[in-house]
Amino acid sequence: MQRRSLVAGIGAVAFGVLPIVAFMVGNPPGGNYKASDIADFLAKGHRPAVFVSLYLVLLSGVGLLFLLARLRESIGDGERAPLFWGFSVAAVGAWLAGYAVGISPSVALAFSGGKLHTLSAPVAYTFSEAGWAIMYGAGGLLLGCALVTWAVGPVALPAWVRWSTLVAGIAGLAAIAWFPFFLVYLWAIVIGVALIVIELRHAPETAAAQPA
Repeated sequence: MQRRSLVAGIGAVAFGVLPIVAFMVGNPPGGNYKASDIADFLAKGHRPAVFVSLYLVLLSGVGLLFLLARLRESIGDGERAPLFWGFSVAAVGAWLAGYAVGISPSVALAFSGGKLHTLSAPVAYTFSEAGWAIMYGAGGLLLGCALVTWAVGPVALPAWVRWSTLVAGIAGLAAIAWFPFFLVYLWAIVIGVALIVIELRHAPETAAAQPA
């Protein structure tokens, strides 16, 4: 259990940090339409930065899954467990699919072998916005449902974890507005650090309890 808590803690921190790094590296356009932003994004079609960002988001999704698996253990085998886990898996799937769709114009240029030299700015922008809608609309909503489902009943974790998770779940439900989701990132980092610290504190005690 303790080792799983450590893995979940590392995964939570990864989910809170890596997406921001990926967005800075990949620089996918979003928000207000700006042709220069889209041109810069498409110019990176043959650059490693775009692929690096894709792997960073993939790692963040895996980290989120580890965290959600640890939360799943804390609610036992009641009726909430399968509902929570269903929301969780769907959320991670939407999270990864959304970024893949959003970054697909640049990746298409990279895989065209030079036959596709560019895409129109409106097409690239449409794919980008569709990706954000899947990632933060569907993914955020599903993650919010999972976290609220987890927080509304008894859990085998401290009370502050439960209430902060409820706040993060509400932020996830409003994630289509983009900015509320930063509360989810902050929540993941705090929970992750707490799990890591708890595991590191318990490790010497566990080692001392082992027979010589």
